[in-house]
Amino acid sequence: MALPDGLYDQLLTEELWQSLFATTNADTRLLNLLREDEAPSYLADALVAQLKAILEDLREDGKEKLLSQLDLVNSLLVNLRQRLNPQTSAAEVDMLVKPPQVLRAIYRQSAYPVAPETGLSLPWLFTAGKGSPSLLTELRRELAACDQVDILVSFITHSGVRKLLDILQTVTAIGADGLPRTRLRVLTTTYTGATEIVALDELARLPGCEIRISLDGRRTRLHAKAWLFRRRTGFGSAYVGSANLSGAALMGGAGVDGEIHRTWPE
Repeated sequence: MALPDGLYDQLLTEELWQSLFATTNADTRLLNLLREDEAPSYLADALVAQLKAILEDLREDGKEKLLSQLDLVNSLLVNLRQRLNPQTSAAEVDMLVKPPQVLRAIYRQSAYPVAPETGLSLPWLFTAGKGSPSLLTELRRELAACDQVDILVSFITHSGVRKLLDILQTVTAIGADGLPRTRLRVLTTTYTGATEIVALDELARLPGCEIRISLDGRRTRLHAKAWLFRRRTGFGSAYVGSANLSGAALMGGAGVDGEIHRTWPE
């Protein structure tokens, strides 16, 4: 199959190699050797892509297929370790447990935290469409189970703060150690004239809440919108998009379309 002209960023496989050299010549293709510093990421991505296809192609169904997938992955882990060191035993490899289980939370000192509907491991695009998770609900769930939140928005209104005030009061409450459970930092601006002092006063009453306000409305015109949720577990979340801290935005009105949700292991 002829490959279309354009930009690529793909590690060559045997199949891609054959297609490339059958339909192009040396003057019409650009190839670079994989650099040592980027090799682990490229090779891991290539392995994941092919391994996923292999796991999906296993013939069993239901629980039998799941166990077969687990066995295949564990045998691969053992084989790779033994390639590095032939003396490695299976007991020395950090294999996946059987049956396969996913750790969702540890809650020794608090109530069971409800995770965001969009999860903690995959990107998500908010569209405010029917059936799409509510931005307000997701933010409340994120706030209820994080150790620090950094809010960067162009403006803050009282209607927006009221939508989150109860959960903010709960998570910033002073604990037995004399410190707020969750640290809250807010950066906003006055350049549009939309930020309301009563909203900032509400936030300022929260224990340990740090608020910074950009008063430069001529040069910088701060217009970013981002919510960063940090967790000691390593699973933080970042919401970047077009929603300010206002009632209309949080309820799915203007400013929500295109909201991008990304998560990362810190």
